[in-house]
Amino acid sequence: MQIATPDSWFTTETRADDVTYICEPFIKEFYRCNIWHVRGRERDLLVDSGMGVVSLRQQIPLLTERPVLAVASHTHFDHIGGHHEFDERLAHPSEAAILAHPTGAATLAAEYVDDSIFDRLPPQPYQST
Repeated sequence: MQIATPDSWFTTETRADDVTYICEPFIKEFYRCNIWHVRGRERDLLVDSGMGVVSLRQQIPLLTERPVLAVASHTHFDHIGGHHEFDERLAHPSEAAILAHPTGAATLAAEYVDDSIFDRLPPQPYQST
């Protein structure tokens, strides 16, 4: 299987004024979350952060322009993988401990993540299974 480059891992699409959809197109649709960036007056909002196999902040410049509050809709692997890149992170109180200390079992990564969920493999440091 081909290996994607970091700069091709994400795509972005402006959906409305100050609302951007961020996609990880090489993850099969069933396993892919919708990542949303909403521009605010003083800080921005990120809803979900994808799998975290490629750095969002390094590849999506609009995420470095001002402070970002990263909110998790829930704490599955495909929704919180990039949250560690942001200083401000929120999740529902019943899932806050998972966001703070994610494990493969708690995020379902141990059960679902292997090479079969990708159309192209992520670049290193991802380790093929």
